[in-house]
Amino acid sequence: MPTSAEVLPLLERYCAAMTNQEREAWLDCFTDDARQEDPVGAPVNVGREAIGKFFDDNIADITLSVAAPPIVVGNEVLAFFRVDMMMGDQKMELPRIVDHIVLNDEGTKFTSLRAFFDYAELRSA
Repeated sequence: MPTSAEVLPLLERYCAAMTNQEREAWLDCFTDDARQEDPVGAPVNVGREAIGKFFDDNIADITLSVAAPPIVVGNEVLAFFRVDMMMGDQKMELPRIVDHIVLNDEGTKFTSLRAFFDYAELRSA
């Protein structure tokens, strides 16, 4: 199973693709039959088409970045992210996002992603 150092490039690729609005590169972080729940409690998107629709519906001028090294146990990952964005002329940040990710057997793609965050933590940057 992969180490934290081996998973980090996948997480960085995921962030860069979302930040740069590169749909196909972002989707390539997921297996074709992956499950995505973002945020937890939202309807679960299953498969490339549904996850792609989520991407299309959430295009925004954001910067998604890795906030801390991931914790990796077997093929499960806790990934720590932050989002910086402009809302009108106000720079805002969501400093704490924790994604629970399950990797495929090769450790190269997400088979499941569940995003945990609280909009109440959104604040001026």
